[in-house]
Amino acid sequence: MILTWQEVLGKEYVWNNLLLGNGFSCNIWRNYSYTSLLNFSQEKKIEPVLKDSVLKIFSDLGTTNFEEVLNALLTTALVKESLGEDTQEVLQLYDNVRENLFNTVHSTHVPYSKLKKDIIGRELINFRKVFTTCYDLIPYWSVFNTISSGKQVDFFWSNNTFNPRNVDIFYPAKVTAFYYLHGALHLQKRLSSGVQKILGASNNLPEIDSYKFIELDTVLPLFITEGTSEYKLSKIESNSYLNFCYQELSKIEDGLVVIGQGLDPIYDQHLIDAIVANEKLRYVAISIYSELKDYKKEQLMKFYEGRLLRNTSKLEVFFFDSASHPLCSPEVKVS
Repeated sequence: MILTWQEVLGKEYVWNNLLLGNGFSCNIWRNYSYTSLLNFSQEKKIEPVLKDSVLKIFSDLGTTNFEEVLNALLTTALVKESLGEDTQEVLQLYDNVRENLFNTVHSTHVPYSKLKKDIIGRELINFRKVFTTCYDLIPYWSVFNTISSGKQVDFFWSNNTFNPRNVDIFYPAKVTAFYYLHGALHLQKRLSSGVQKILGASNNLPEIDSYKFIELDTVLPLFITEGTSEYKLSKIESNSYLNFCYQELSKIEDGLVVIGQGLDPIYDQHLIDAIVANEKLRYVAISIYSELKDYKKEQLMKFYEGRLLRNTSKLEVFFFDSASHPLCSPEVKVS
């Protein structure tokens, strides 16, 4: 049975936690339905066009993720430099990938001026914990620019840097905490000092020099746009900030609202595992895309129920029509 969001709220359960997926962003801005930045870059011939040698690196690494190729080129440049070898060719390839990624992201991202930030921000702070697998800046822009700093936290306290030893929230009932499970465009990892927020990204897309080769102080993007669940989990576990976010998802209590997240076993098994294994989580409400045919909706509900089965305590699962939720309403769409 598919309820409305108001009917879900009427059950008087505690819905303190929210998980947003790419479907949330796609509903707002259609360009996000293009999930592979690499394919978009190639089909639209984004300048500077990726060189054949770069495309071979993507192929040899078995990835479509720009961040992994940038990281491989960075490692190669550092090794060559330490051996006293010429790094010019490698750094040219690095800049080719960096500039293409920058321009591809700008080509696909919703414009800041068009985003319905007020509506989205007001709805997000109805939750105490917001987890998102979206790499775009919709959640960040909507909250940073509409909600006072005293009502939201993202754990980048000092110098916009994440410190895994400083993650306590002293008044959790009064704030909304944000967790970017797969990273995001406003985050970067700096070899010398860990994960940071990019200055100036609160109302703009990152500048091209946000990802720049500076030897041991090089900065790389921190966002996972695609890949299997195993690949995503390996990237999460290798990064202190992403691992912190994932561990927090596995600790949530009472109820979880899921919007735009497919929970596909190939791409999202790590999310399913975090939900099912956490027995403090007692009920989940999942949005069902309104425009699906009825038989597709029935298939989808059975799929979700099958994926979220527990061997021990029961996890109650509810479904609601996506269009009935303010975060999915026509009001938030950008044409």
